[in-house]
Amino acid sequence: MSMGKALNQLTIAEAAQGLRRKDFSAIELTESCLVRVHERNTDLNAFITVCDEIACEEARLADKRLESNQAEPLTGIPFSVKDAICTKDVLSTAAAKILGNYTPAFDATVVGKIRGQGAVLLGKTNC
Repeated sequence: MSMGKALNQLTIAEAAQGLRRKDFSAIELTESCLVRVHERNTDLNAFITVCDEIACEEARLADKRLESNQAEPLTGIPFSVKDAICTKDVLSTAAAKILGNYTPAFDATVVGKIRGQGAVLLGKTNC
């Protein structure tokens, strides 16, 4: 771990460096972030949807990519996206009741590009 920080406090550069040095795994990094989200979200209401299962699966795939030297620049890096931006198979409500059940069958271009680089979706943040 860089500079004695908790995994969920690392910058993107520190996290990427730690993943490549194998100081920790993508699943450890992701779980650290998810724990913090769950600890604070009741008070902050920052996340509308937390993608625990999706995040852990994407982190496991990231670890495999890292292990086989097939990593992209963002492989294993956790991220979140505003709920107004479409994410495949994840509720995308834009914090609006009228869209309360909308689950797109596609990722917005920006999300597709980030995920295509191996990043790990933690969830959708409030608008």
